[in-house]
Amino acid sequence: MADYEFKLPWPPTVNHYHQPIRRGSGVRIIKGGKAREYAKEAGKVIDALGLAGEAISGDVAITITLHPPTLASYDVDGRPKGILDALTEAGFWLDDSQVQRMTVEKGNKVKGGLVVVRVNLFQ
Repeated sequence: MADYEFKLPWPPTVNHYHQPIRRGSGVRIIKGGKAREYAKEAGKVIDALGLAGEAISGDVAITITLHPPTLASYDVDGRPKGILDALTEAGFWLDDSQVQRMTVEKGNKVKGGLVVVRVNLFQ
């Protein structure tokens, strides 16, 4: 049984997560619009669940079950970054470096897509 279990919106793929911007003669990489919008949407859900500012400080294990919006093929490694960053930005935990073990699973297609997040605290 998970210490925390909740659902979040379907995240953007890491392929659309960062975008380059020109700054003088150089280029800087920032979070793209889709990443910022996802963090905002997920943050609202986390806040509504009463988990924003939870500020978990210990090590955790996380299981993410991806329920895609379509039957299109996708890689499981392209989605967790947005989820972990959204949890950090909402203050659910102090930093995603606390994740000691992460499992990512494919689930069934769900209209609109969603992810089920289960977090276990290490004792």
